[in-house]
Amino acid sequence: MKATTDSIFKVAFGVDLDNLSGSNEEGVRFIRAFDDANELTYNRLVDITWKINKYFNIGSEAELNKILKVVDEFIYKVIRIKSEQMSKPKDNYLVTKEEILSRFMQMENRDPK
Repeated sequence: MKATTDSIFKVAFGVDLDNLSGSNEEGVRFIRAFDDANELTYNRLVDITWKINKYFNIGSEAELNKILKVVDEFIYKVIRIKSEQMSKPKDNYLVTKEEILSRFMQMENRDPK
């Protein structure tokens, strides 16, 4: 799973997550949050009270909100860095535009969301 995640991030975002070796602390934190968010979301299938918890922001839904902030923080940082790289003159833009994120960002509407 770690190798797959590393490959997907390289192709999709042009970022070396380095999840396999675990040397990137920010990447490890993101992956842990991403896995936890997947598990909590999956648990909604059996938890009939999840909508109430979400409305009142309690229990697992409160935890999910905290975890999603970590995920969003990491992803928006990647987008911001990519945007800065793309705004530099072509000579300084060393990253090839082969990853999916750069292709999306070349579109007219560059809203990060």
